[in-house]
Amino acid sequence: MPRLSFFLCFLIIRCFYAQDVAKQKACLDQIRKLELDHVLCQMYSENEETLADLYVDYQYSYLKDGLVPALIIQKIEKQFYDPESPYYLLLQGDILTERGFQNDTTVYNLYVQAFEKSKKIHNKLLACESVRRINRYLFKNQNDVALFSQWAKIYAEISYDEFEKIYAGVFLVGSMMADKYYNKKDDVDPLSLALKLYNDAKEKKYPYLEARLSQLIGVNYDLFLKDIDKALWFYDHSLKLYQNSIYYFARRHINDLIFNIGTLEQERGNLKIALFYFNQIDQKRITSFDSRDLITINDYLYKNYKIQNKLDSALFYLERKFSINDSLDLINRANEISAIEGKYQNQKKEHENLQLRKNNRSLWFGALLFLIAGALIALLINKNTTKKRKLAEQQEQIQKQKVQTLLKEQELTSIDAMIEGQEKERVRVANELHDDLGSLMATVKLHFSNIKSDKDDTALQNASALLEQAYQKIRGIAHSKNSGVIANQGLVPAVQKMAQAITETSKIKLEVHDFGLEDRMENSLELTLFRIIQELVTNIIKHAEATEGSIQLTHHHDNLNIIVADNGKGFDMSAIARTQSGMGLGTIEKRIENLEGSFTVDSVLGKGTSVIIDIPI
Repeated sequence: MPRLSFFLCFLIIRCFYAQDVAKQKACLDQIRKLELDHVLCQMYSENEETLADLYVDYQYSYLKDGLVPALIIQKIEKQFYDPESPYYLLLQGDILTERGFQNDTTVYNLYVQAFEKSKKIHNKLLACESVRRINRYLFKNQNDVALFSQWAKIYAEISYDEFEKIYAGVFLVGSMMADKYYNKKDDVDPLSLALKLYNDAKEKKYPYLEARLSQLIGVNYDLFLKDIDKALWFYDHSLKLYQNSIYYFARRHINDLIFNIGTLEQERGNLKIALFYFNQIDQKRITSFDSRDLITINDYLYKNYKIQNKLDSALFYLERKFSINDSLDLINRANEISAIEGKYQNQKKEHENLQLRKNNRSLWFGALLFLIAGALIALLINKNTTKKRKLAEQQEQIQKQKVQTLLKEQELTSIDAMIEGQEKERVRVANELHDDLGSLMATVKLHFSNIKSDKDDTALQNASALLEQAYQKIRGIAHSKNSGVIANQGLVPAVQKMAQAITETSKIKLEVHDFGLEDRMENSLELTLFRIIQELVTNIIKHAEATEGSIQLTHHHDNLNIIVADNGKGFDMSAIARTQSGMGLGTIEKRIENLEGSFTVDSVLGKGTSVIIDIPI
């Protein structure tokens, strides 16, 4: 009877243990597929908390929210020290990665040990978890393309279901791309494999893997095939998949996609569209161990504003880039000290276990002192190298600023000469129209009026009307061409004269309002501004179908504000942004940029257009 009772108790305990193991496997299976909303199991064992339970809880918290409770990390590091357990090795690698040591070979070695021990206990799930992290480490660093390719193939060989096979394919594609890029192997074709795996992931309804592969396909079209439209399509598709996910592990790729699209638009010269994407990146949410990404983002913003000659904004982002770089150096030093402390604590535990068998304290302290000395030497070398690099970058930047200033001065001189030549040509054409052809037309008109015939003749009346129209048009062209000669009148009188002539000869009522322009400006500047206003008014007459328009000139402190508005039909701003040349706006914007001013167009279909210009004077 006692034996029977003992056997029944054993069966009950074994049953509960089997249920716990099954729940752990179910949780791990759901976590690896990012199906966390379906996790219905208890994170901890009902009998006794183990490393496997902590592993499940850690992964669940990180993949869902990107945060891991400090209590879990404390238990892993202090209560569950077990370097023989693959769970412990995986957790130690993950903790170091989260602390900013994702590039450290210590992380790589921990994952390799976890892989070897998982194979030893024939645990396929943990083996794949280990080799996936190894590939993720090599994918990010890409220091050894051959090693990356080797581990990607190992992952493909040990994958045990469709999800793992497609996930392994992600890294196979990545290793092929690295081989093609770094080793210049044109016979490697990562795109075909990526497209096949992409269709498989889509068919099997694995949205995270579909997004990863769509991102890699976009990089292939962008980097190797230079097919911008297809690259942008796959980038955008991947971005939407990440944005639709509720999990941190998937959404952390969003900034990468937005940055890729922004850099592509900037390389195509679409600076404003690139800025639109860069400004969507939430720099505050970029973690400390991705600070290098912050430096790259601010470098692109600096270059964007520099190309637009907006030097204040360019300087702001350049300073922010250097500031982040300095902060990163401090963080790295702190992390290195923390890593040394962490290694010290682990070694101390090993030493305590070893002391039970051996008494070798002197050797241990000697090794520790050697490690600390080596770390300090490395820190000093790194600090010196960083200072030299920053000094060289600053000197290079100063030299670029000097060259840019010289080119700017030469460009402004050329523009002034061009405007002066245009004005001389306008005067010559206006004088010839007025003095020669205008006088000739006036004489013809006089002779024609003296023709003795029937005054009620319809043909004669039509001919007389046409002759009058031709005379008025020639006279109007002569006045229009000559209206740019404003050396003796100034900008405001010339604009008012132009507006009066347009109001009298067309269906548009054009009003001029000026504030604070009692003093004259430099003549070439007045000529340039008059031609810009003349071009904008011409656009209103030709395209706007407006009945009213206004020109407002305001001089306040050291800034001149010009607003040209109409009540016409307006136009599609996105179409103009794509063409970059609609209605002469590109030419006008270039002129204003050369004056170091800003140019804004606000137009709504059916509600008119306003053009706002601000120029420092």
